[in-house]
Amino acid sequence: MSVGDGREGKVRAALLKGELGGKLAGLSLPRQIVSIALWPLMEQVMSFICASTSLFLATHMGTSGEVTEKIASGIGVTGYVMWLGFLMQSAVGMGATAIVSRMTGARRFGEANYVANQAAVLGLLAGILSALLMYATAEFLVADVLQLSDLARDVALEYMHTGCWVAIFSGVVFAVNAALRGSGDTRTPFFIMLAVDGFNIVFSLLLVKVFGLFIQGLALGMVAGMAVAAAILVGILLRRSWSMRRQLAGADLDSYAAAREKNYAPELFLQARSLKPDFSIIYRILSIGLPQALEVGGIWLIQIYVLRVISALGDASVGAHNIAIRIESMSFLPGFAIGMAGATLVGQYLGTGSVRMALATVRRCILYSVFFMGCMGIVFFLFPGFFAEIFAANSESLLRETIPVVQIFLLAEPFYAAMLILKMCLRGSGDTRRVMFVSYGCMGFFRVFCLMMWNYLWPETLTLPGIWVLFTVDMAVEYFILNRILCKLKWARRKV
Repeated sequence: MSVGDGREGKVRAALLKGELGGKLAGLSLPRQIVSIALWPLMEQVMSFICASTSLFLATHMGTSGEVTEKIASGIGVTGYVMWLGFLMQSAVGMGATAIVSRMTGARRFGEANYVANQAAVLGLLAGILSALLMYATAEFLVADVLQLSDLARDVALEYMHTGCWVAIFSGVVFAVNAALRGSGDTRTPFFIMLAVDGFNIVFSLLLVKVFGLFIQGLALGMVAGMAVAAAILVGILLRRSWSMRRQLAGADLDSYAAAREKNYAPELFLQARSLKPDFSIIYRILSIGLPQALEVGGIWLIQIYVLRVISALGDASVGAHNIAIRIESMSFLPGFAIGMAGATLVGQYLGTGSVRMALATVRRCILYSVFFMGCMGIVFFLFPGFFAEIFAANSESLLRETIPVVQIFLLAEPFYAAMLILKMCLRGSGDTRRVMFVSYGCMGFFRVFCLMMWNYLWPETLTLPGIWVLFTVDMAVEYFILNRILCKLKWARRKV
């Protein structure tokens, strides 16, 4: 369907005022943003705590500063390697969010639920393929592509060979959560990810501290946490299915919803007959999601190149880079939650036919994100040592490398915040291709070409803080280009 009147397939010239149903009905735009962003924010906080716990446990396994550097380096690169495996899952999730949000806004609940079920099946297939891909490529990427010390390489491979199997369960969890968020239900995904992170922390602590499994314990804890959460999610969907079957009493979902009050919006549920693969729906999901997967895949290649350059600076630089990313993710918490709310609302408002409200949503989300992430940048600049010491453990060189990078966040955060919101909202509208081209163009120029020239012509001047300044310039340019795309409104005509 297209924006505006789906039967005519064009944007209404008057930019009508949209009215959303369900829990968002009657709320002002700021309250709609807050109501959707609250649960993702809490979800991101839990994910941060979980990831930080794993990094904290890993960096406190060493008995000396040198060993700590190597463990931090090994654990740090696993995130980049596993990023490759989750490309297919991200494609499924983005496609599910865009289609389900548009159908929900247009009150086509039967189609929204059908797409959600198809996304779950596709997510499972993507998860299986992701796990096999990560297992098959781990040794090549860690041992051959990156320049790590022997201990750092062994740590990364031990973690990868066990942790890669998490993708089988995460494929289903991420796909269904994305569909739920597209329908406006961000509360259920929060509790599912709360289970993921909570069980991950508990299992990891038990396996590392009690059973002494160390690196393998961290990986097993991650897999076990996701598996338990996947079982909980299936149980929730089954319970909803039994409840809806009684309420529908043979009627179709759209007729049932039309007979209820205007603001009624049914919850997504498991429907057995909707689980048979429908290649037309799978194509629709992937036609939206694959450009993002290609974008993330290209970004992954770029980041691997950057990591290769950084790894040549030594284990301390790789460890500091990973710690800096973990610290920066504190500011990412509100920004990502606001962006998720923006993507959902943009899709739903376009479904109702209101480009004006979709555009207002993007602008308001940018304002909120820049404020929150900018404030975090100020805090990082003023107290860099406090944050760096949490993960640097007993390594003076790690601390020395990390602090200057953390201070650079003062410049980076406002651009990162605005760029993040624009990308997420444009993807929420279904316009994933142009976001991909912007990412490729800017990151390819600054993070590959410029960094390559710098490393080739003046290698003695190359430093980790200098590389992060280059990242900041890249994000600033991406923001200005994406903002120009937003103003032209071509994204509002994207069919999904």
